[in-house]
Amino acid sequence: MKNEGLEVSDTAMQSSTPPSVVVQVSFRLTGEPYHFLTLADSGLEIGDWVVVEAGGGTQVGRLVAWDVQPPQSVRGKLKPVLRRATGLDMARYQTLQQRGERLVEVAREELRSLRAKKVKVVSAEFVLEGDHAWLSYTGDLANKDLSTLRRRLASRMNCRMTLRSVGPRDQAKSLGGYGVCGEPRCCSRFLTEFRKVSIRMAKDQSISMAPTDITGMCGRLRCCLSYEHQVYKEAGEGFPKRKSRVRTPQGVGRVLDWNVLQGEVVIEIPPDGPRRDRKRFRFAVDEVEVIPRPSK
Repeated sequence: MKNEGLEVSDTAMQSSTPPSVVVQVSFRLTGEPYHFLTLADSGLEIGDWVVVEAGGGTQVGRLVAWDVQPPQSVRGKLKPVLRRATGLDMARYQTLQQRGERLVEVAREELRSLRAKKVKVVSAEFVLEGDHAWLSYTGDLANKDLSTLRRRLASRMNCRMTLRSVGPRDQAKSLGGYGVCGEPRCCSRFLTEFRKVSIRMAKDQSISMAPTDITGMCGRLRCCLSYEHQVYKEAGEGFPKRKSRVRTPQGVGRVLDWNVLQGEVVIEIPPDGPRRDRKRFRFAVDEVEVIPRPSK
């Protein structure tokens, strides 16, 4: 006897599967966001604290983006958002934050005993279960010292330890503080990833090459050099290159500098006669004409 009432088509089965969306969750205020899956009708909102499956356990993080396109490299590997964080989860999270501070102190003690003076502890984090922790540090540790440190920390904190080396930008991010502009540092306030910054960006914006003007507390080029670079680059496409010879209303001279936003070029023009002093003039960019170099 054919049991027609139990027959369900593949299409019907697929349509009965609740739709899901990809979200981003951050585990620190300005930490890099990670991708997770959750149901479209979960009721979660941006800003909610959630519990996710991560790092061999579970972690509490904040939902920072909804329905995003994940990079190809993580598709098919996304883990789920387990639930909205409860009061018990948040209490546990706060306790583990304090335990993380204790881990930082213990790690510094052990590094002193290993005489690793150039190694600095950056931060420590625990999974919600409390049986696994990550310790971030800067500097170089010999493999022998690395193993010793991991073993000692695991014994003193009674948990599994993972040590990870990070760069000076990450260290500056964790310390916070203020930049020369008088504002809180970008890395501690809103940056979630560090983009490539180059000397060319400073040159295109006519910024002084003095180290104090282009480097941050981390000793690397300031992240803010990239913020307006594209604007300056596009606006400066019609400007003559520095040191190029140009023809101006005051005569032939050489380009010293330019102000892209004001559309001006600073030209040095030698004087008429035997005097050696040179004069500097400012011209609108459309008032100067580049003199081609003679062909060899």
